Amino acid sequence: MKKLVTKKEVETQIKDNKLVRKKRLQIAMGASKLFIKKGYHKTSMREISKATGLTIGNLYDYITKKEDVLYLVFDVFHSTWVNQLEEEKVFEIEDSIEQLKTAIKKMLELVSEYRDMVLLMYTESKTLPKYFLKIILEKESGLVECFEKILKRGVEKGVFNIKDPFLLANIIVYLLSLEPLRGWNLKKRYNVEEINELIIGLIQNWTLSQTCIKKL
Repeated sequence: MKKLVTKKEVETQIKDNKLVRKKRLQIAMGASKLFIKKGYHKTSMREISKATGLTIGNLYDYITKKEDVLYLVFDVFHSTWVNQLEEEKVFEIEDSIEQLKTAIKKMLELVSEYRDMVLLMYTESKTLPKYFLKIILEKESGLVECFEKILKRGVEKGVFNIKDPFLLANIIVYLLSLEPLRGWNLKKRYNVEEINELIIGLIQNWTLSQTCIKKL
């Protein structure tokens, strides 16, 4: 997936990219829990420092202002998902059914691991400055594009029976965030693993041709 490059993204003076990714993940995870508990506007930088385990000075090595922290929550989640797919070589899987199932599983694993981030993204996106929101929406579109390409490839092979891959890709991306958003109600009947299996089964039923369903 093409990387979005913009001068508006969060800048850092640290040259070690691996360290930057590690620290920003640490910041995003710690701040997410705090923002959900207290709200973005009521949270101070000192509280963020304490929640992330970084000193104020060290924190400012990776951000320049408070709104950068909220942006990092969105950015880290999207970047981690794409990196995970590339590391697992998901885009190189030839079998369309296996490719889609693997992509969904990896996404669900990430959503479960970074549940607070996902919940925060849906509740606090309105708080982002417009230039940050534009970047995040483009990254979200890139996520949808990944699934659209997988679906289109399956259609071309005659494996998937889909009239509108773009619409279904959007539905899939939203559906994968179902547990963080509706878990309060779903957990009355299912655990997280059961919810994820039901989601995978539902998407498979939407995508597979009747011939492929009979083979499974």
